[in-house]
Amino acid sequence: MSCRVLVVLDPQFSRASVQDSYGCMDWVTHDYPALLAADLLRNPTLHGFVFRGKTSQLISQRPGFVPVRLQEKVRMFNAVDDSGLIPGTNKLLLWLRIQHRGMDVEFMKFEDFHDILISTNSDFRQRFRRYHSIWGGIDLMVDPRQILESIMPVWPPSREVLRASRKFNVIMDLDQIATRMINSPRPLTTILSHTNVSQSFEGFILKREGSDCTRHVLLPDRVDPLNLPPDLGHFRWLKQSYVPTLQQLGEWRMILVDCKPLYVIHTAPGNREQEWVFLHRDAGLSLAEMSLLMREPYVFDDIMDPVGGTLAERHLADLELESFVTAALSQLVCIEEEFLGTSSSLRLMARVDVSVMHGPNGKLGYFINEVERGVGIGLFSTGNPRWTLRLADEFACMFSRWMTDTCITMGRLVDPEM
Repeated sequence: MSCRVLVVLDPQFSRASVQDSYGCMDWVTHDYPALLAADLLRNPTLHGFVFRGKTSQLISQRPGFVPVRLQEKVRMFNAVDDSGLIPGTNKLLLWLRIQHRGMDVEFMKFEDFHDILISTNSDFRQRFRRYHSIWGGIDLMVDPRQILESIMPVWPPSREVLRASRKFNVIMDLDQIATRMINSPRPLTTILSHTNVSQSFEGFILKREGSDCTRHVLLPDRVDPLNLPPDLGHFRWLKQSYVPTLQQLGEWRMILVDCKPLYVIHTAPGNREQEWVFLHRDAGLSLAEMSLLMREPYVFDDIMDPVGGTLAERHLADLELESFVTAALSQLVCIEEEFLGTSSSLRLMARVDVSVMHGPNGKLGYFINEVERGVGIGLFSTGNPRWTLRLADEFACMFSRWMTDTCITMGRLVDPEM
């Protein structure tokens, strides 16, 4: 029996037209056999998440295949479900799927999901009984979360999502890990005071909890001490020391499954003003090499696609980054699990955004700028869409195991005929 998963589509990821999707890093163009493409394009639930794509967005056009423009998380689930929406040429995907149990995925619009939960005439317990788990949707709601979690496994768990949304909690955890366990530098972060009129904002940025993708970040030149932004409910504004190297060298965004690195995307400033570029990292620079690089004029190619170095040197540089991330993530998981009393979703999948900064000793060191989890993780598929398929294969094994274990713990059986 395959696991049944209900995927609730977050409306913030939808687009009004295909033109609106271009320039978005979480949208990809991929070709599907004509009949499968037609199934995707005429599915009313996927309206706003799937469009007919442009042939020019493909590396090459295969006979009988149609380009489809779709949100990366829709594509991820198409890669792991049992509906047959599997690109015929991805033999690695097909081979891996033979070895493990797949997932039968059903999509639902958030608006429909919301109506079912709040309707006084709706027996949502019976409606959702046939699913092993729900992915998404309830992170956009508050009241029904605990009720729904008493019925079925929800990923990520609500208590974890709520704690992580208050970003200061995670920052304090990372500060503790950096100081006591891995000896790495960290920017200074405090909760913004709206009453201290004498505080200085020189060399500080402001960022808000409950927000990602730099949507609520004010750089030093944008902070007005006389007009500070108000908190939003229990989401607070934070004051954090500005890290120049974050703008100079960018970030390494590592996708991990089972706490093991899967791939790394380097986002960095381009050669033109206000240009940002991203590239899947094949071989990187060590901290020592980056320290030397910063002493001379450089372009983003020097950072993202370094020239020279032996295989051993490049391997050691990659190992330096991977070891830092996995050590910090494992400690963060332990801290969270001790607090939550249950497994953290970071064990299954996480995106850890890393940059570098100078520590008190003047040496360059890695620091974690952000930890992303759950349904909102940006995968940066545009750089290489096939990485989403690999992630889907890896994650499917972990997620299927988590669903089975959680259902057993809850004493919950799912009728496959319902």
